[in-house]
Amino acid sequence: MLDTGPLFHYLRSMKLMDYTTPGGFLPKLDCDSVSEAVTRLVDQFVDDGNVGPAKDLVREVMRRETEGSTAIGGGLVIPHARFTGVSEVRIAVATLADPVDIPSEDGQPVDIVILLVGPDGDPRQMLRVLARLARLVRQGSFLQGLREAETSDALGAAFSKAGESSA
Repeated sequence: MLDTGPLFHYLRSMKLMDYTTPGGFLPKLDCDSVSEAVTRLVDQFVDDGNVGPAKDLVREVMRRETEGSTAIGGGLVIPHARFTGVSEVRIAVATLADPVDIPSEDGQPVDIVILLVGPDGDPRQMLRVLARLARLVRQGSFLQGLREAETSDALGAAFSKAGESSA
């Protein structure tokens, strides 16, 4: 039986693009580590005026990553953190030109990084966004669509399309 409770309807209506910024899509990023990818994505948040000190945010995201890898398999890592220099939940997406090896559920190298940051107070909205992303990840077409994107616009469109079509 299909879940039709209030949370299901809320997650279904959530538009993930509401949490992104125009500069938050970096396709075929040339980097050697998840830390380098996170730094580049955080720089986009800073450029768009959405976060406080970049170095501090990168440090917090990577501190959280050392507590337990957020590489969930399928070539995807979702580093995330709550941070005082962030006023609202934000998402940025990168695909990597060359996969990087980090510990993951299935041992597959990571080639997609979805960075999620939120304010250091109430974690509820960030948890809702994580739940929405988890639903998307179960669709093989979501990750494939991100991998196929060659430009920032195409990566944003693939993310948007998947975010609107899944429930």
